[in-house]
Amino acid sequence: MTTLTDASTDHAIAQIRARLQARGLAGYVAFTPSNLFYATGFRSYFVSEWWRLHGTVLAFVPADEAKPVTLMLGDFEEKTAAAAAPGVDLRTYRLWVDLSTAEQMGQPSAPVAQRPEQWDAAELDRITTDALRDLGMDAGRVATDLPHMTIDTWQRLQRAAPGVEWVDFTDDVYEVRLIKQEWEVERLRTAVELSERGMVGAMELAREGMTAGDIRAAYQLSVAQAAMGEPRFAGYTDNWVLPTIGGTTSAGYGATAGGLQEGDLVKFDCGTTVLGYRSDGGRTFAFGQPSAEAQRLYDVLAEAQRIARDSLVPGARIGDAFVNAIGHVHSHGYPTFNRGHVGHSIGIDTFHEEPPFIGPACDVPVEVGMVFAVEVPTYTPDVGAIMIEDLVVIREHGAELLHTLPHDLAVVEPRR
Repeated sequence: MTTLTDASTDHAIAQIRARLQARGLAGYVAFTPSNLFYATGFRSYFVSEWWRLHGTVLAFVPADEAKPVTLMLGDFEEKTAAAAAPGVDLRTYRLWVDLSTAEQMGQPSAPVAQRPEQWDAAELDRITTDALRDLGMDAGRVATDLPHMTIDTWQRLQRAAPGVEWVDFTDDVYEVRLIKQEWEVERLRTAVELSERGMVGAMELAREGMTAGDIRAAYQLSVAQAAMGEPRFAGYTDNWVLPTIGGTTSAGYGATAGGLQEGDLVKFDCGTTVLGYRSDGGRTFAFGQPSAEAQRLYDVLAEAQRIARDSLVPGARIGDAFVNAIGHVHSHGYPTFNRGHVGHSIGIDTFHEEPPFIGPACDVPVEVGMVFAVEVPTYTPDVGAIMIEDLVVIREHGAELLHTLPHDLAVVEPRR
């Protein structure tokens, strides 16, 4: 049975190298936090959480299978990286953090090189230059994440290998990441379960007068309580949630104005991250009996979302799920409903929406192993926002649901 920890980058590296070789590229330099994680199995806390450190961790993937995947990173993360990525060659530089033991710090003073305030740019240049040369990536055409790269890193690469022609590899890596291995599916399934605990727990705490900010806090509290002491959720690291109450429909951290009233819809768009894999999904709850118009709109959207899910069968065009779902909404009382997509791929990006998107022009064929978030929401300020969103994994027979909460509009008894 596949478990959360049955992770291996072997398949990913084999797929990346095959594409590099087919395109005549000498190698690939991974820059984004997601692609660093995907190529090495190590999720750097620094570059995942602190945008200003982007570019201080780089992964080098040579097309030559005889040469090792190599990771440049600060010495503070060395032990963690060695444990997470035992097959990856590590090249470290000094960060600002003192790593001495108490015993070492108590020894008589001796000349010690002063640690940098953050890092030494010249040292990063040297490691980058050496890695590209040693891996045969200092000449010819080399791939990287061009649209997302900082100017500082771009200039470092040019200094390190002035003769290289840099080629964008963004679409290639997303296409490789699109087909999930079973251990990746299990991580997403676990993240979904934890997120569903958060939604249910938040509505158990819901009281009249609570703001969207309060609902946000209740979700976060419920996720944390579910994760505490539960071994299955040991890989949980963070969560996100965009709650709305009634007609408060703008995205944000949760409005503080207004308050929950009987008849309001409470919409969740949310997810959690487990071992680097980030879920996305949502449900809508009614705080007391909803209005007839809210119920009617909800029922149409729920059926449209089911149609979109059922359209995702192997060999079908991804865009047909959009056409079929929107067609249902238009023919059932809402002919001017207008939305750009009804879902997207998902996996390890911090911003959970990954390409391809389930939009009308998407000609990508559905394949077994793809995972999509499928949604047909509205943000209607009059009857309230509505979200029904599921993660599904494509199997031979079609879409398997990872979310387990019912699709009916759940009515919660108002509490004061």
